[in-house]
Amino acid sequence: MGKILKIILVIFIVILFAVLGLFIYSEGHSEVIGENDLGSVTKVTYGHSSNPSVEIGIVSGMHSRELNHKFVLPLVSRVFAFFNPDVRIVNYVVNVTDHPEDFYIGRANGESLVHDYVVKDVAKEDLDLVIIGHDHEPTYGEDYYVATPTMDNASVKLASKVTKDIGFNYYKRNASQPTQSTSIANVDNPIVETGTRVFVYEIPEVDGKVNAFKRSYDLVTASFNRLNA
Repeated sequence: MGKILKIILVIFIVILFAVLGLFIYSEGHSEVIGENDLGSVTKVTYGHSSNPSVEIGIVSGMHSRELNHKFVLPLVSRVFAFFNPDVRIVNYVVNVTDHPEDFYIGRANGESLVHDYVVKDVAKEDLDLVIIGHDHEPTYGEDYYVATPTMDNASVKLASKVTKDIGFNYYKRNASQPTQSTSIANVDNPIVETGTRVFVYEIPEVDGKVNAFKRSYDLVTASFNRLNA
């Protein structure tokens, strides 16, 4: 019995060190790229290739009350980059400190931070795609979905393929109609103007974090595969 316990203990220690090694090795390079009275933006870069075949930006925390994507997307960024050496993932972590719990003020502050700091950084990068994370209420959209509010050809073409690959819903906007969305004017359009595709990615706010992680990982995987094709 004592011998079996020793073997189990050794196996446990090996697994523990393996997990610890994964955690250390997969840690990204982190830097604050902008900070003001509204909050801050931290840029966390994952990837070990000097010449990645695909580069994806992921924005989390822009709308501060949406907690599901804020938890899941940084983890997806880290894990996906670890298991896919040909990718570089840039996670823009937005931290709204001025009225983060206020629906309207918090949203406006997050969009302002992204407009002022993320858009400028994306313009200096050579990203193939930027995914902007959100949570949605049960009455706003259906299940997991991607939208392309800018309706530029590059984003639409990629979104049509990716959503079909993984069974996501895809919402298009009638670009001939005016929009009052502040995020389209302040965030989506300026990013597209840098020559970068944009997905607005919506997670059901009532779904569990395990499934949210899986479906988000599916989205990044399908995006990577299509961009790498």
